[in-house]
Amino acid sequence: MERQRTDKRKLSIFYISLLVLFLFGLWFVGMKGGEMQSTIVGHAVEPEAQGGLSGAFSAFGTSVRHHFTGTIGMLLLQIIVILTVARIVAWLFGKIGQPTVIGEIVAGILLGPSLLGALWPEAYQTVFPRESLGNLELLSQFGLILFMFVIGMELNIKDIQARFRQSLVISHAGIFIPFLLGLSIAYVTYREYAASTTSFLPYALFIGISMSITAFPVLARIIQERQMGKSHLGMLSLSTAAAGDISAWLMLAGVMAITQSGSFLSAIYNFLFLILYLLVIFGLIRPFFKMIGKLYDNQEVVGKTMIGFIFVLLLASAYATELLSMHALFGAFMLGLVMPENFKFRKILTEKVEDVSLALFLPLFFVSSGLQTKLGLLDSPTLWLLTGAFTLVAIVGKLGGTYVAARICGEGKKASLYLGAFMNTRGLMELVVLAIGRELGVLPPVIFTILVMMTLITTFMTTPLLRLIDLLFRRETRREFEALQEANMGGVLLSFGRASSGAHLLHATDLLLNNKEEEKPFVTALHITVGAETNLTASEVYEERAFAPIREESNRRQLPIRTLHHHTFEHPEAEVVRTVNAGGYSFLLVGAGINLSDRKSDKELLHFRRKLQRKLGPISIATPESWLNAHELLRDKMHYFVEETACSVGVFIDRGFKKGGKVLLLTENQEDVALLPYARTLARNNGSMLDVLPELQPVSADWQAGEQQLPAGLPSTVSLGDYHFMIVSYRYWMRFAQDCPSVLEHLPSTIVLHHRNDRPLAPKAEAE
Repeated sequence: MERQRTDKRKLSIFYISLLVLFLFGLWFVGMKGGEMQSTIVGHAVEPEAQGGLSGAFSAFGTSVRHHFTGTIGMLLLQIIVILTVARIVAWLFGKIGQPTVIGEIVAGILLGPSLLGALWPEAYQTVFPRESLGNLELLSQFGLILFMFVIGMELNIKDIQARFRQSLVISHAGIFIPFLLGLSIAYVTYREYAASTTSFLPYALFIGISMSITAFPVLARIIQERQMGKSHLGMLSLSTAAAGDISAWLMLAGVMAITQSGSFLSAIYNFLFLILYLLVIFGLIRPFFKMIGKLYDNQEVVGKTMIGFIFVLLLASAYATELLSMHALFGAFMLGLVMPENFKFRKILTEKVEDVSLALFLPLFFVSSGLQTKLGLLDSPTLWLLTGAFTLVAIVGKLGGTYVAARICGEGKKASLYLGAFMNTRGLMELVVLAIGRELGVLPPVIFTILVMMTLITTFMTTPLLRLIDLLFRRETRREFEALQEANMGGVLLSFGRASSGAHLLHATDLLLNNKEEEKPFVTALHITVGAETNLTASEVYEERAFAPIREESNRRQLPIRTLHHHTFEHPEAEVVRTVNAGGYSFLLVGAGINLSDRKSDKELLHFRRKLQRKLGPISIATPESWLNAHELLRDKMHYFVEETACSVGVFIDRGFKKGGKVLLLTENQEDVALLPYARTLARNNGSMLDVLPELQPVSADWQAGEQQLPAGLPSTVSLGDYHFMIVSYRYWMRFAQDCPSVLEHLPSTIVLHHRNDRPLAPKAEAE
């Protein structure tokens, strides 16, 4: 110990000496340098360097102003403002059930001349001076290249092949009909609004393609939020939108080639090279990456060399299509399309690109588009009527064309209307097309603004339109709802977050509810991914990872399960309640929250949180936790599940239960005898003895072999360490957990039960 103190003293003396030497050297060289500077003939001292503290502060202010107006400083300020406003508005739109992309588009318009420029022109000119917009535009275009690459990877050609005939007919009907209607409205509006800026053919073709586009990413997320991804209608919608997007982008490539060539005849060379490009993409690059996808399927082997190669290929593909007058975005989209269909490989690539492109670059693109959207141009009733006409043509063409084709393909009226509403969603993809048209000078500012308004309206109306369809077909919707409830009646829904928790919950379900004298319980396992930004590729990988442990446990226990993977933008517990109530389940089993967890990492988290709160004193950390959605993860949701669900609820507190040992049932009064069958099933399946501990007075029951009733008392009167499992009613738990918090530290594995008699378990032979 004395040696350690001596070593620390020597180390301190050495460090202080080193610091003094450094400061002395700095002072000495600075002083000598100043003397040398003063001897130089003709040297002029900067005025800012004079005047003591005042002069120094003036020099500091000049430096700050210089960097504020500099290229990097201005760009960083713009990015900070854009990301902040985009996140806030997107969050607000998410709260009202709208896609967050709509909020980000609106944020771009709010920051543009339509609102900020009109209400506070000084701030607008300070943050977005005209000379700085070129840098913002360039950065957003690079971000779009990355984003279109990700969009291409989201489209799985195999999904289209599975429903090729239906998808092709419906998607092309949803493209050709609105395209022709777009040509008609272009013919009507060309003379007055576009004749002075562009020729008719490019203008008409861009109006037609803008009427025909569907936003696959927004559509995919709406289908995920409505939990329709595994249904026939959901899969048909996704494959139709995918086929439509591929067709529309091929058409757009042709439209751009014609637009920049000036005529069909001069565009022949562009089309020939386009065919050559597609042959290379699908004939060489796709087979090569199909082989690569089988080799590189985990994070360890997909290193920087492979990622660098793909990025170089991405930029080369984008560059090739840019040279062919078909825009760099088309090349990025096509390369994403031919990436390996291996979900793991695509997930790795997506993780490298998507977060940056979605969180950083896309908001820049929205604002860049918003800066070009001048709602003030729509300054007459005629122009607003024209906006309504464009919107009506877009809706009638897209929704009507899709509906007619879907009906001819054999779909019902409701499903066909659903398909039409889905395909009518335009969102970001429409803005990309409009930005290309504006960049090429084909779309005049007034028409560009009208089409942006049409994009917002058709995307915003998707969710209300789906609700209207449900209302119009409420009888059919009611029958579907009743059929779902009847199918799940008597079943068990277990909901888990961590993948490992799913296996433990299924084990607990088997012990608690699998009465050997009856059929095995009908079990549905639910895992929820929070956040509407999850793409389809990531969703498949998340689902595979989340359900792998519980499927393994299911096979080991020969207990069939059905799996549900839901996505939600709201709190996950609300989605659990909605699923269990709508599904008509008889029992819900969930894991306990972090506050009751026995995991080392969770205990460390709670300890650090309490320590941080003590340091901050009166300043609560709940608000910043809610901003980061951490407050919901820490909150105990037991009360919410019990109050909001219409079935029996079990909350499982896992403390590493094992085979054998003893089971303890706590009873508050005679009503808790309803928990006795659960305790008996658990004890029998676990090979355990059963002890019953009444709180005040013994309960009346026909006791069986291996069961005993202990003298009345509280849980603190027995040694909980002697038990491997404990069952307690929710009402009793809430009281003694508050009165005897010290008991919680010594709990065995525990199931807190809230039993309802109106929905008894009715096990089914096998899960779907």
